[in-house]
Amino acid sequence: MNKFIKLISPNSTFDLSSFSHSLILAIPSSFLIGIILYFVLSSIKSLQSKSYRLWISGSLTFILSISIAFYNLGVPLETLFIVYSDWVHLIVRWIHIIVGVAWIGTSFYFNWLDSRLVRDDPLHKNIEGYLWSVHSGGFYRIEKLKGPPKKLPEVLHWFKWEAYTTWISGLALMVIVYYLNASSMMLNSNGIINDPYQAIFISLIFIFFSWFVYDFLCKNFQSEDQTLFVITGFLITFFLSYILTQIYGSRAAYIHVGAIIGTIMAANVFRVIIPAQKNLVTAAKNNYDPDLNLSLEAKNRSIHNNYFTLPVLFIMISSHFSFTYGNNYNWLILAIISIVGALTRHYFNLRNRQQYKVWILPTAAMLMFLLMIVSSLPILKKKNEISLASNQMISFTEVNNIIKYRCGVCHAKNPTFEGIEKAPKGVIYDTAKDIIKNLKKIKEQAIDSNVMPPGNLTGITPVEREKIGLWIEQGANFNN
Repeated sequence: MNKFIKLISPNSTFDLSSFSHSLILAIPSSFLIGIILYFVLSSIKSLQSKSYRLWISGSLTFILSISIAFYNLGVPLETLFIVYSDWVHLIVRWIHIIVGVAWIGTSFYFNWLDSRLVRDDPLHKNIEGYLWSVHSGGFYRIEKLKGPPKKLPEVLHWFKWEAYTTWISGLALMVIVYYLNASSMMLNSNGIINDPYQAIFISLIFIFFSWFVYDFLCKNFQSEDQTLFVITGFLITFFLSYILTQIYGSRAAYIHVGAIIGTIMAANVFRVIIPAQKNLVTAAKNNYDPDLNLSLEAKNRSIHNNYFTLPVLFIMISSHFSFTYGNNYNWLILAIISIVGALTRHYFNLRNRQQYKVWILPTAAMLMFLLMIVSSLPILKKKNEISLASNQMISFTEVNNIIKYRCGVCHAKNPTFEGIEKAPKGVIYDTAKDIIKNLKKIKEQAIDSNVMPPGNLTGITPVEREKIGLWIEQGANFNN
């Protein structure tokens, strides 16, 4: 039995028998809370099923029992909160990616499908178009009707929860990652906002108010002049990219642009696309003509969402590439890459309609190349400056002090920066070996770009950055 306990025990210091005893004591109170939740959930219409309520209340009882058991063993609430919040972050981000892929997949598929339908077939005058396809070992025939069917099917599939869940999980991530850590993740030491609550308030205004601006433009400009509408949209993208980088730290600014676009996309589904589909269904049920203007507007908004997807996907992966959001012209990089993404999507949308505009992709590629060169100029300049001043020897003691006071307040086994409970991404600079091991990260994040410290909250100066860069160029010797 002892061998079995040692085998399943998480580590050698973990006392499984004490934990089991504590768990048994925690079960009654947790079970009582689970019973109360079971009856409370019965008031929710969508949770009338006993099996749903049992699984939800049972899961909560299990989680509470484990948590209370650890607390009774002396584990601080702060430690439990850190562990739980990290795993909630992971789960919510995973959900966000899953439902986002589902939403983008349906958007791409239906826009492709609509452009590939065989139309005006004299043998099929009763339908607007059809399409044959082969997939997963079978043939599929898809038809688009000219109007509603005479009798609605019992099961009618709607595509809305992918959009709603993506937006809800994205907002949850915004709260978990940024709002709960506003001082370190949102504020910019050189920005115009220095209070975390103000930063959160302004964030919410931008995210929600942008939808009304976009909706106003759609209703007042789009039908009159499509070109003016597109140009206005690009100018607003440039404005948002610039103003947000002046308010927030660079990563937070990028995420806010993504949150604004994502909110517009979800609101398009909730406020325009789904109401138009409900109008079609209601008209079919009651045997009257639907409002086709609603359907046309829903189609337009669906196309807009299709173009928005690539810029949003870039923003989602941009956190892995500090040379984008950490650049001095990060707002311009974001705006131009968004245009490149929209151009790329436009090429494939036209291609699906058998319109081959071969100039679009090469133009997008040249824009990306020019962007790469222009954005790299500050780095090239820094290298020249370093080579000119290379005769000035920088000691490790000087570099260590800079890293200790500018980086080590967060990147330490026991961080001292307010709101930081543990070193971000597990990167620690407590010893010389720690610094040497992470030289590449230091160079990328603090020398080649100004990403770290985030928002320059610790006030590292250009001279200090240059000294670290010189020390690295001189061989990163820590024996001097």
